[in-house]
Amino acid sequence: MISCIVPAKNEAGHLRHVIGEIKQIKEISEIIIVEGGSHDNTLFEARNLAVENPRLIKVAVQNGEGKFNAVRLGAELCRESLILIWDADGTVPLESTQSIVTIALSSGSPVIGNRLKGQIEKGAMFKANYLGNWFFAILWAPLMKGRVVDLLCGTKIFTKSVYLSIPEKIADRDPYGDFSLLISARILGEDVLSIPVTYEKRKYGETNIHRWTGGLKLLWITILAHLIFLKAKLNSHG
Repeated sequence: MISCIVPAKNEAGHLRHVIGEIKQIKEISEIIIVEGGSHDNTLFEARNLAVENPRLIKVAVQNGEGKFNAVRLGAELCRESLILIWDADGTVPLESTQSIVTIALSSGSPVIGNRLKGQIEKGAMFKANYLGNWFFAILWAPLMKGRVVDLLCGTKIFTKSVYLSIPEKIADRDPYGDFSLLISARILGEDVLSIPVTYEKRKYGETNIHRWTGGLKLLWITILAHLIFLKAKLNSHG
């Protein structure tokens, strides 16, 4: 079985639909909605959903800032060993997420959605984001056993041990958590699988991502990641 974290900030217009899709995946035993200081009715909607589904849904209020802070809070509350992140913007559809769940359960490995090899709806991703995703995919290829894959898709499954083993010096600098999870998985020796997913336009609100400042932070984390694994490689030969 799988736990599901739904980080949600200013996503009141998406949340009920997203939860409805999550409930269709029978392998998901619990849903943790982590609300992040919204300016709309996201928290109100989340609490209503929890009242309607008390055995399935829990609501936590974020105690820090940023998506990764919300994800880590949710991970602490999860009871299953596999944890799925399902973004509340509803941009990755049910069918794609079900495929990720199926592969994670059959393999026992972390799985990330790959938007770059899937179908991207027109207008779903800014050109700068698309190029940036390819840029980081290429930079990370040596750390991903030579594979050039989308690393920044919000839909992903990792083991709870990965969440609990993230180096703090990385986590403190990571605005979204994607790279921190990858580094932790590689340190633990877990293989990270990637499968194509469909990526759709959001139908409510605006993205919470700051693409330029976030991109600079991701570049710094990428440099740190290469240094960490270079040091580990040198130590193994020493």
